Amino acid sequence: MRRPPEKRLIGLRPLYQCGLAGVLLFLAVTIVRSFLRPPAPPPFKPTPPVRTLAVQITEGQPMTIDATELARAGEERSDNALGMRLCWCPPGRFFMGGGPKGPSGRYLGGEPFPVGIGRGFWIGKFEVTQEEWQEVMGKTLPQQRAMDPRQPRPLGDNSRRDHAGMGQDYPIYFTSYREAEEFCHRLTELERDAGRLEPGWVYRVPTEAEWEFACRAGTTTATAFGNELGSAQANFDGTVPFNNAPAGPFLRLTKPVGSYPANAWGIHDMHGNVWEWCRKVDRPGLARSPIAAVKKSTPEQTVRGGCWYEPGHQCLSTTGLSIQVNGRGSGLGFRVALVSTELWREADDSRRHCGRPSESEKGTFVNITAAWANWDGICGRVPSSNKSESNAVLPVLCK
Repeated sequence: MRRPPEKRLIGLRPLYQCGLAGVLLFLAVTIVRSFLRPPAPPPFKPTPPVRTLAVQITEGQPMTIDATELARAGEERSDNALGMRLCWCPPGRFFMGGGPKGPSGRYLGGEPFPVGIGRGFWIGKFEVTQEEWQEVMGKTLPQQRAMDPRQPRPLGDNSRRDHAGMGQDYPIYFTSYREAEEFCHRLTELERDAGRLEPGWVYRVPTEAEWEFACRAGTTTATAFGNELGSAQANFDGTVPFNNAPAGPFLRLTKPVGSYPANAWGIHDMHGNVWEWCRKVDRPGLARSPIAAVKKSTPEQTVRGGCWYEPGHQCLSTTGLSIQVNGRGSGLGFRVALVSTELWREADDSRRHCGRPSESEKGTFVNITAAWANWDGICGRVPSSNKSESNAVLPVLCK
């Protein structure tokens, strides 16, 4: 029997292979194009406006410093047991306070008034560090922190009471005013015992006038760097710069001393990092601080310079706060001054005032003509023969 002819099947495998190759080629081209195509731009987000305080810039009165004395400004010494670097500040006259005016039309630094620095002095090039503090006081930063009545708090809670920078070269903080003065007293005794301290010279916390004079370093602007303050110049809340300076980061911690530029006299961190304790000069317009509120009978001193968590307008050459002497916090530190007490003995011999000046008065003087109206009421009338002394100086505080 004859078999029917076999049907020849056309092979489909080559067609399948060609089709698969085409699909793979298409996918490959698509993938390559996806890599080569620029990514889609992110959705537009408007830049938030820079937060800043509306201020009116006012130019201060020029400082008066003898040219010979000015040549020494910024001269350094580092001969104490801690190797502290100190910068020389020459004697001179300037208008303390004032600065920019805020939205209310008032000076942020209070009404300006003339002040004279009767004798040159040394001031710390840097804020007192944690290493220096431990060497003199025998306490570490955690031990200082534990003395804050608001502690302990959980670390990393981003509050103003948190740990805010720890290391040998970081500034000490959580210090009270009394502790800062005790540090200076111990350092004075240490240097006297070693024969390294000139007769009549002592370490102490600077007065407000000395601090501001050193901070300005001959300038009359809002800061030692001009009429703006941004994160490139100081450690503060950079999201709130001063007077149209570029906005920057809020680091939420202190930085090692000397991390930011020095002023014209070589002094670092006068703006920001930590508030610095000063001996108070009685004057109107100084804000009270809510920090470490205690009994109202507790005496107060002043802090100057702002700190790491403050906005830019709190870190100017003229601004400060009045705080109880036992106040503590992650923004409270200090720097030392090395001053002569001889000028006060000269003043005692030449004019009458209401008793021996206190430690907080030494080194701060004001022109007698400008101060006369207030002086009579505070101290009792000075003999009229002294009124003709156009260059005479008197202490700002006499209580």
